Amino acid sequence: MTKYLSTLLSICFAITLLVVAGTSTAQAQSDKTTILVLDASGSMWGQLEGGKTKIEIAREVLGDFFTLRDPTVPLGVIAYGHNRKGDCTDIEVVAKAGLQESGALGDRLNRINPKGKTPLAQALHLAASEIPITSEEADIVLVTDGLETCGVDPCAVADELAADGVKIRAHVVGFGLTEAEADTLACVADRTGGLLMRPQSGAELAEALLRTTVADQPLPAAGVRLIFAYAGGMPESYRWALRDNATGDETVLAEISGDERYDPFPIERDAGSYTALVTAENGSGEQDFEVISGQAQDVTVKMIGNLPVAIMRNKGPYAAVAQTLLIEVDVTAEGQEAGGAAMTLNLYQVNADGSRGDSITYATVDGSVGPREAGMNIPGPGQYLLSLETWAGDNLQTMTITAETDPTVTISAPPAIEPGQAIPIETRGSQLRYDTIEIWQADTQVNSGLYLGDIALGQKISAPTEPGSYDIVYRGYNASGEIVEKARTAIDVGTVVDDATGDIATAQIALDRPADANMGHGPDAPGADGVAWEDHAYDCLNGGWCDVKDPDTNLSFVLPELWVSTKPSLTPMTAGTANVGVLRDQPYVEFTDSTGNKDMIVLNPHQWVDSNGFCEPTRAGDLCMFQYDASQSPTEDAYEDFQLLQDTLTQGEVDANCGPKADCPIARYNPEYSVTIPYGWVAETLVPGSNGKLTGWYVDRDPGGNFKMIGLNQPGGQDCEPTALGELCYFTAYISSAEFSLIRDTLSPSARPTAQAVPAAGLSTPTELTDSEFNSVFSIIEGQ
Repeated sequence: MTKYLSTLLSICFAITLLVVAGTSTAQAQSDKTTILVLDASGSMWGQLEGGKTKIEIAREVLGDFFTLRDPTVPLGVIAYGHNRKGDCTDIEVVAKAGLQESGALGDRLNRINPKGKTPLAQALHLAASEIPITSEEADIVLVTDGLETCGVDPCAVADELAADGVKIRAHVVGFGLTEAEADTLACVADRTGGLLMRPQSGAELAEALLRTTVADQPLPAAGVRLIFAYAGGMPESYRWALRDNATGDETVLAEISGDERYDPFPIERDAGSYTALVTAENGSGEQDFEVISGQAQDVTVKMIGNLPVAIMRNKGPYAAVAQTLLIEVDVTAEGQEAGGAAMTLNLYQVNADGSRGDSITYATVDGSVGPREAGMNIPGPGQYLLSLETWAGDNLQTMTITAETDPTVTISAPPAIEPGQAIPIETRGSQLRYDTIEIWQADTQVNSGLYLGDIALGQKISAPTEPGSYDIVYRGYNASGEIVEKARTAIDVGTVVDDATGDIATAQIALDRPADANMGHGPDAPGADGVAWEDHAYDCLNGGWCDVKDPDTNLSFVLPELWVSTKPSLTPMTAGTANVGVLRDQPYVEFTDSTGNKDMIVLNPHQWVDSNGFCEPTRAGDLCMFQYDASQSPTEDAYEDFQLLQDTLTQGEVDANCGPKADCPIARYNPEYSVTIPYGWVAETLVPGSNGKLTGWYVDRDPGGNFKMIGLNQPGGQDCEPTALGELCYFTAYISSAEFSLIRDTLSPSARPTAQAVPAAGLSTPTELTDSEFNSVFSIIEGQ
């Protein structure tokens, strides 16, 4: 018995109870046929839960499914992509439609090894031709982890199936597909009266297969039933509320937990317009509906899970060798989904014009808080686009990386350290998962070292316990597959003395950080005014990036690794042009690099002069890079840290992070508005400003590294244009007229979705269990 068998048994038992309790309308089983179409293309080797590949999970689940399904219903099986690579005709009838012996059929599927392309539309054609002429109805169950790759339109095939003399329902089981990918196949289910599901695990695949095999049952006429829907795992609890759209009044109906989470929630209301609202700890949703006297209905409310806060770290140029790259991801806040496969990291080609090209591969990323890493294999040198997304297709971040055959590697580390202390080390270049960081003394290695993959997950390299002069050495694979030394930097191990005071330092690193008169206030060295690095208001000294939210100013930002910051302040300056005693409109913050590079960044500095360095705009004000030698450009590391702060500094809340695939429509109700943002852009939640108008920001960083910012009803913009919600203004260059126009033309004070009420009786299609019935099934399961 596999671990999925118990799930199937429970569902089968509950479905049996439901059918027995319903009307007795069963047909002769010989009049019905099921044709299973299995995707065996190369992408089925992708991994899901516990490191298992999708094909391994599918084999186990299908073996159990064959055992538990009704054996009196004829079954046929078709597979594609398992015999030849790159061949769109690689489609095979594994078992002709008829009565099957479950064990033998399972054994045949176990011998299938994914290899080739995804001719799913042609496979649907073949499945229809395999339906016996004696069948009055048939179910085609397509289990696929990818989209059509052979140029045939699945929607056109669905139209042909719908027009067939036999009643054919085509169900799409998108195993591991994102919501956006599944939507491209929705036409197949919609046009044939089938189901569209996208299971993300073996248990969910088992559930989806059973849903395709059970006849529809009529719903009771009992007013309105609210049905909770969410593509991910069921939350521990959620709350129902109802808004009367005529009065605007909202009423909390109930807190739902335990077994009741799977049950429809019945209510009785007078005729009128309402909005059902559902709220969980990390998600919410709402749906409009109309109550018509005497008509029972189900109202499905889809919850949208909150997005995690996760940031990739670009530490390239990466090595283009036959080894797995390490991509570091810092998760600072969990979304509705957490755990081993909450996010996907997708790799794309980059076209000559800088736009996103074809998909290459993907990896799953743990969504729980902490430092995370993903392995990625690239085909060769060049530029690539990485897109970090949730399983629902929400984009969290895109990043362009460069891969080279023999990239330069650099090591950043303190010049001195106490014996036995953890060494803060930052590296750039190569970044193969099994590259190592080691401690050497001359030509002798003095520790076993750590893989980069282990360091990315939080393990530390400690300094030797014996004082002396040592080297930090970076070693890894070259293009010939040999392990070679790629970089080395010296470090002294011993008692570290604070240069400012002559005392033994309590901080990890003692550095000379002189103040600069042009600043009005220069960088603080540890001990210079009694503030050690770890005693700053916010620090990020223990590896990874750090998500900061200051409660007093509502300023949030991501602090780069090994940087510290002062506490954000709205206190006015006491000299110069600032008004004494008048609070600032925007917070003042100093950010300082603790590694000895003398880098400092200031948000909204006082009396800044050009000789101090350059400034660029952010959503929270001007961000300025202090340069000790104004003739020198900032280091690559320092400018990357500057960009991280520029991208994340805000006093607002992120509303949507649009992925690289398509423009993103947004609709919100409190306050009410809607807008569509260009792909790749980030939108903040609009909030009422001091003048009563809604205010907000839209930002992006293009593949060339240029920061772009558009403001709604924000002061200081240029080339402003009117919208339905006020003035929309440019705040930076590099913004295309198409990007600006899309936001301008779609901003609206209205945001009303189309009602999706389902009548309680007289259903014609689909003929399998509806979502509400399946929730009823689970209520039976939970009550066993």
